[in-house]
Amino acid sequence: MISCCSFIRISLCCGFLLCVGCGQSLFSFGKNVEAAPQSPATSHKSPALVISLPSPAEKKPVSYAPGNDFGVTYHNKVLTEDVTLSGKVLIRGVLTIAPQATLNVSPGTILSFVPDSKGQQEGALVVQGRIAARGTADKVIVFRAATTDISQDAWRGIIALGSEKNNLFEFCRIEGATVGLDSIFSTISMKNTFIVSCRTGIRLQGSLFQALGGGVSSSYQGYALGDSESYLRDVACSNNNKGLFLSGGSLSVKGSFFSGNTGRALEAVDSKIKIYGATFSKNGTGLALAGSEGTIAASKIVENREYGLQLTNSRMKIFGNRIFMNTGIGIMADNGGSAAWGNTISLNGLYDFYNAGSDEFRAIGNWWGGSSGSGQRRRIFDTSVDQSRGSVLTFPELITPPADLL
Repeated sequence: MISCCSFIRISLCCGFLLCVGCGQSLFSFGKNVEAAPQSPATSHKSPALVISLPSPAEKKPVSYAPGNDFGVTYHNKVLTEDVTLSGKVLIRGVLTIAPQATLNVSPGTILSFVPDSKGQQEGALVVQGRIAARGTADKVIVFRAATTDISQDAWRGIIALGSEKNNLFEFCRIEGATVGLDSIFSTISMKNTFIVSCRTGIRLQGSLFQALGGGVSSSYQGYALGDSESYLRDVACSNNNKGLFLSGGSLSVKGSFFSGNTGRALEAVDSKIKIYGATFSKNGTGLALAGSEGTIAASKIVENREYGLQLTNSRMKIFGNRIFMNTGIGIMADNGGSAAWGNTISLNGLYDFYNAGSDEFRAIGNWWGGSSGSGQRRRIFDTSVDQSRGSVLTFPELITPPADLL
């Protein structure tokens, strides 16, 4: 156990403040989610690297200015036949696509939403049938509230409700919704679609979701994926308060960028994860995984303010990554269920590796920023610092940085 005084001395050397959370784990995994339980033998206090997140802003009054230049107007309408929309469309209240119908949206269409005339229904698009919104790079389809500026909660958003058909959004932009896309037991494909300034960008429940390009930005929560199968390719999750939260289900990420998120860029609980060639940069924490298993490979985890990678009761294969220049800790693990090899792990502010449990951890064949035996272990917190902790096995070590896998 490290004393408070020791931590203060370490903190001064590293140039930032630390505190010890009395009886508290290193970080809790999101609101109302408890960290995985530990046995008394593996339960330890750890340095509390604290970044406060702003609470979701209360919904503010919205000033709507729809104008009168719309070609088509719907008012709490249910479409029971196939329809193609183009030009400027105003939707008052809820537009519902019945299970037997398909809504086709032409390139360049702007769909603007306002509450109904009685103020009882927020603007929303409910898809029980199918939607095919195919824009182009120069004629983007826009879903937005009929307001003079973009603000969160100006309309409810797009709700896919039990629609297991192939719903498609291509070259679209969704702005200022409570939930940009809320998919409930549905199948969704997105290509080059951006979701901006929403309370939650994309929320899934029991859905199949794939996205190529595009992403979510400037929202309170980027992605909230529950018990779903999700595939992200070359997407950007940036400048949100919280990045991506995964609970159950599976997630595959390739070639994507998670940057500038105030809290955790990617947080997963009891999930299966495969990450290849992604970048986690300048977030609060890069990745925080609890009770999860899978692979993190060929990725950059750099310049995050708390942790690069935080593992709680997880089984992850970690190889071919560059984990460096994180202000707090490069990798933290509380058990020996994971292993790391072929990585560059160096220049992290407090420790390159922090063993928060009593298990032995295998981090063999990594490059720690110097030749073998040149003092890299000074940046590893294990039994050599605190006898109640497990050891971190590093030898044999790489004497030069490994080649990138990409």
